[in-house]
Amino acid sequence: MAELDSSLLQSTLHAELRAAWKAVHAAHAGEGVYGFGVLTTDSASTLAVMAFSEKGLDAAVARVLASKRGQGREPALVRRNLRWSVADSPLHDEGTDLLPESNLLVQELEAEADEDDGFDADDADDFDEDAEFDDIEDEGEELDTLVDEVFELAVEALRDLDEEGVFGSGAERERLVLGVWKADQSNLERHDFARMLNPPAVARRFGAEMNAGNRAFYQLYLPEEALPEDDVFE
Repeated sequence: MAELDSSLLQSTLHAELRAAWKAVHAAHAGEGVYGFGVLTTDSASTLAVMAFSEKGLDAAVARVLASKRGQGREPALVRRNLRWSVADSPLHDEGTDLLPESNLLVQELEAEADEDDGFDADDADDFDEDAEFDDIEDEGEELDTLVDEVFELAVEALRDLDEEGVFGSGAERERLVLGVWKADQSNLERHDFARMLNPPAVARRFGAEMNAGNRAFYQLYLPEEALPEDDVFE
């Protein structure tokens, strides 16, 4: 079964996230960086940095308004809709290589898991269906536990850096939302991570902005449909 060196990943994430924030903050000084954190997948198969800025949002809005799907759309609605869109943030690509050692550690974890899932055809005659599927189920549960641990370590690294004052204090910190983002992720899960990582007022604002983004999307593209209740935060 794949094994995770939790201590090594924790220290590596801590150091690389500190350096990543310094790099992003320096490269985009004065551009209104309002979001920062870890970008990963449901299986924690990769680790990268995610960031958002007002200038980047300006560029994303302009790009959509200039496209066919943006023609005739209300700019304010487009802006609300794109504010927390991972794929539309220009800083998305910049974060790909900012956690190289941490990313290597989780990729090694996934590679070990893939090897453990292998089936040797030479053992086909000895195949015990019930026992084999029990083993697969047990290994799946163990891997899920490791994946959850990667998410927990990402949260812990961001929280520790925040407590050290890396992300500023007072009004500066209040403007920033820390999070753990995935390529395919519900707003409810995003909000859960935000609540773990931010002061209550910041987490509430984040939820309100995602509400506004959802409503803007439906106004722009699905005006006849009702907003899904499970993606609304009160």
